[in-house]
Amino acid sequence: MNVLIKIFLLVGTFVLFTNCSPKDNQKVENAQTVLSDSQNIKSVELENSQKKDLALKDFISGLTLEEKIAQLFLINLESDTKFLPVEWYDNLLTNEGKKKTLMPGGYIFFSYNISDNPKTIIEFTNSVLAHASNQDTILPFLSIDVEGGYVNRLRSVAGPLPEAKRISEILTVQESEKLFSLYAQQLKLLGFNLNLAPVAEIESSENKDFLDGRSFGNKTQTQDFVLQFINAHKSQNVGTVVKHFPSNTNVDPHLGLPVMQIGNEELLQTLDVFEKVFAAQNEGVLLSHTIVKNIDEVPSCLSKIWITDYLQKKLNYKGIIFSDDIFMAALIENGFTPERASKMALDAGIDCIMISEKKFKRYMDLFVKLANEDKNFLQKIENSVFKICKFKVEQNLLQVEFDKKKNSYFVKNPTIQHNEKEIDLRVQNFNSNKQELEKFYNEKFYSTSTSVERRAWKLK
Repeated sequence: MNVLIKIFLLVGTFVLFTNCSPKDNQKVENAQTVLSDSQNIKSVELENSQKKDLALKDFISGLTLEEKIAQLFLINLESDTKFLPVEWYDNLLTNEGKKKTLMPGGYIFFSYNISDNPKTIIEFTNSVLAHASNQDTILPFLSIDVEGGYVNRLRSVAGPLPEAKRISEILTVQESEKLFSLYAQQLKLLGFNLNLAPVAEIESSENKDFLDGRSFGNKTQTQDFVLQFINAHKSQNVGTVVKHFPSNTNVDPHLGLPVMQIGNEELLQTLDVFEKVFAAQNEGVLLSHTIVKNIDEVPSCLSKIWITDYLQKKLNYKGIIFSDDIFMAALIENGFTPERASKMALDAGIDCIMISEKKFKRYMDLFVKLANEDKNFLQKIENSVFKICKFKVEQNLLQVEFDKKKNSYFVKNPTIQHNEKEIDLRVQNFNSNKQELEKFYNEKFYSTSTSVERRAWKLK
């Protein structure tokens, strides 16, 4: 700063305070006190946050390597009524001396895991958490795809949620807040804490046929509605995972390998939307299988350039980075076996690997071997486990408590207890919420809906 400007500011400040009345001086002192108190509070909050992070790292250091690696997987599960274990650790035992159940960092529920009875769903999600709690295992996050329209695993039981394109055509951004909040409440009441949505890709000629209404539309619409979707879920303490970064083409990755060019204008606009969204959301992002020519020759979910260099370094994204399902044809039919893809994904910076199967032990064993051979690979595992566990603290799947005697924080697995009265109350609230959703749909969407859409929500 110029010396003359400094002198001017100092003189101006002196004149201001010497010409103030006693009453004005008191106001200034009060304002300074408030500012000082605010700064002290922020300083204490920062210090406590750092101490909690240290406690979390200490907790993670007490886990076995297998337990750490298990956190890196998002898999499917058996049943639609009660949790059924399908894999066990080789060398970890419960307090009763039995082999400990091998549970992943999270479960993804597909349509066949969803009953058409809300009480049954609640009892099912409760049973997953209760089993983990009884085994003294870190509770898994419970995730589901609820975008709207035909991509909604709760269609058989929940209230109506039109596809993204319909929402942006009918509602204002402000009106959509109620719709998204009501749906997030339904997720929470059923026991889900992570929604693998929303789609943050703009609609373009490159992806219109594949997305088929799953995009909110142009750049402005997508950015505004996606942010509203995220904020509505935050208000109900349900995490979100924006997708599919960096974008998609009209080739369905379930059937083939999508390939695009970085020079595509729509792709550049979509990347800008993701960047704006990341400023407000640090929970999770899901990587697509798309290869972006002249950026990298491998699918984005396996690309160090996209994940480490762009997401983590350039955008400083701190959330959990998910791969899309590594069992899709886009990978398997193009030389990327699940074993190869899972290793490449973690090397590239993926934190959590999605597997549509119900078992993952062979991949965990592979990672154990690699971690014992390579300290850098082990460090990647440690970094990812910390991010996943930090999200679990926010969702109360892990608890951070203060020990007054030791004057320090510690982390523990919460005890899960559910009773019939609590379940009945959640069912009652769910049904009430569903009625409100149906009323909202009838007011805003019914007059322009098709018979197919009405049948999908079981409306007359």
